[in-house]
Amino acid sequence: MKIGIISSRTGLGIHTIRYYEKQGLIKKPEKDQSGHRAYKENDIELLNWISCMKTSGMSLNKIKEYTKAFYTEDELACIALLQEHLDKLLTQQENITHYIDVTKNKILNFKSS
Repeated sequence: MKIGIISSRTGLGIHTIRYYEKQGLIKKPEKDQSGHRAYKENDIELLNWISCMKTSGMSLNKIKEYTKAFYTEDELACIALLQEHLDKLLTQQENITHYIDVTKNKILNFKSS
């Protein structure tokens, strides 16, 4: 698959995909007969996962660590990085729940006065 197809299927811009390649987040794909990048289906899955991790607040450095572990099939490292990120997300969720409760109470206070 060409980069344009990958871009449309992942929602990532062509420049972003090339940047991820340059930063080592994904492997550079092999070239097809006409010299174009030839992406595979698993590249789409990995790019979608990278996008998910980035959107959820994981740094590009941590994502790079994850993809390196993924490519070398270091499951323990993958699990450790994902657990660390999950713990961070759960803490954020607790904080957001607290902020929502505080805001709701403030609104109720205004309405009752």
